[in-house]
Amino acid sequence: IRRQPPVLNNLRDLNESTLPAKCGIFFFYHIACTGGASINWWLGKEKDRNINTTTYWTDWGRHEGVEPRFIAGMDRQIDELQETLEKNNNKTGHWKIAHAHGFSFFTNSSEPHLLKWRDRIESMGCRFVVATMLRDAVGHTISQYKTNVKLNLTLDEWISHLHPDKYNEKGIFNTQIDYLLYNRGPRNRFRANKEEKIRRAMELLQRHFDIVLLSDYERFTKIVLKLTGWKGVDMRHHNSFNGPLNFTERELDKVRRFTELNGDVGLIDAVRHVYYGHMDYLLE
Repeated sequence: IRRQPPVLNNLRDLNESTLPAKCGIFFFYHIACTGGASINWWLGKEKDRNINTTTYWTDWGRHEGVEPRFIAGMDRQIDELQETLEKNNNKTGHWKIAHAHGFSFFTNSSEPHLLKWRDRIESMGCRFVVATMLRDAVGHTISQYKTNVKLNLTLDEWISHLHPDKYNEKGIFNTQIDYLLYNRGPRNRFRANKEEKIRRAMELLQRHFDIVLLSDYERFTKIVLKLTGWKGVDMRHHNSFNGPLNFTERELDKVRRFTELNGDVGLIDAVRHVYYGHMDYLLE
């Protein structure tokens, strides 16, 4: 009898008896300043360690116009997966890693593609596993301040796009909820309040994301290895900022207040409660 996953508001779950899956696409949605560089490095090493059955693909950039190319590339990845399975008469497994970052993919406006990709991949008898990593909301906003080292703006200038009265404006950085909803494009063009932003972000996570964790990289690797059957390698820390980030008490209070008013604190609180223990049944 397989262990049952916890019932948590219709979260996606995985049938343990079918794991490791023989084939699929592991889609990593990489949000900046969440440890995603370490995860992406680890996924590349997993590809190297499992080179006969695993490939890695990404297409991202820090400029607009990347998404159509990324979507076309994902369609090709699925075509190639089907071709590989047909060539091997479904006798051998194959996994593809797809990495989305920067302007790669707008989950809110391009949601139908996630549905289409899942339908295509699962119709082959394979898995479509969508994963992301999140972190403490205020800590994430503070960590983004490293982008200001070269710009030399005041904190008020750097964070001005998060002011509650601002909308349809592209900021210097993105918070986690804004990246989920608007990617690197203009934020909140429809002037949604923070409660609606949180509701929509959680809806996207629950509909499409199989793995959602908060700064828990060890559990991330264990779950992925369980799903794929890969031979594991250790994850190393990458792309860290070692310089000082100095704030006055007034500045820290403003960072906390704007992050909360933007909906990020509420989102991470919801994720912490809804996803607590999710997928742990795979690790017992």
